[in-house]
Amino acid sequence: MPIYLYNTLSRTKEVFKPIKKNKVGFYACGPTVYDFAHIGNLRTYIFEDILRRVLTYNDYKVNHAMNITDVGHLVGDGDDGEDKLEIGAKREGKNPMAIATFYTDKFWQDADKLNILRPNKILPATRAIKEQIEIIKILIAKGYAYKKTLAIYFNVAKFQNYGKLSGQKLDDKTTQARETVYVDAEKETRQDFALWFFLTGRYKNHILHWPSPWGEGFPGWHIECSAISRQLLGQPFDIHCGGVDHIGTHHANEIAQSEAAFNIPLAHYWL
Repeated sequence: MPIYLYNTLSRTKEVFKPIKKNKVGFYACGPTVYDFAHIGNLRTYIFEDILRRVLTYNDYKVNHAMNITDVGHLVGDGDDGEDKLEIGAKREGKNPMAIATFYTDKFWQDADKLNILRPNKILPATRAIKEQIEIIKILIAKGYAYKKTLAIYFNVAKFQNYGKLSGQKLDDKTTQARETVYVDAEKETRQDFALWFFLTGRYKNHILHWPSPWGEGFPGWHIECSAISRQLLGQPFDIHCGGVDHIGTHHANEIAQSEAAFNIPLAHYWL
């Protein structure tokens, strides 16, 4: 019996055809562990659990991978502002890794109560720093990324069909800025997003940081999913899942950086 999936990338219902017969590579964007998951977050994981069970029932061997965002997810929709893990740390008077550990445990407790199957492979962003740096190096070498005072940015104008997932044209894409969100004036265009932040300016006291070829710093939010999905599943893989709020920014940025770096699709079905 065929399985039909609505593919956001094509905006059509398609018959599912895996890359490898009877096997499915399935990546899910995991939680940012700075606070408790709310019902909207958990709805996403319930959907992914149902999808996995349907695939398994239909005799597919599912390799389900997920990241845990424990660094680099900033408050702004355009990847600007303060790191959410550091916001949580200040709120509770703890270090960011203690915050990440606590709320990761709480997330899994909620998932267990909802009878959500855990992914086969789970990897926090802080355990894939090397892999993130390697992709950034490729993007710089290929001319897709540029270095400024505050960060290394991906130049979205150089990636053809940047808005293909959302259907937005680049000129129509704007980000909603809160008063607490800082936008770097050195960006070549407002839509460019950070791959790596330096310990300077507003981030000079960022607690979590690592060495890199360009200087001490920490990764942006989007690069972790490109690195972790490739590490755990290879590229391309079959299915990429995540929240609907990720379509226009996070998922669009994943596609741009992964496909620019490796010249092949990141995933075939986007749900």
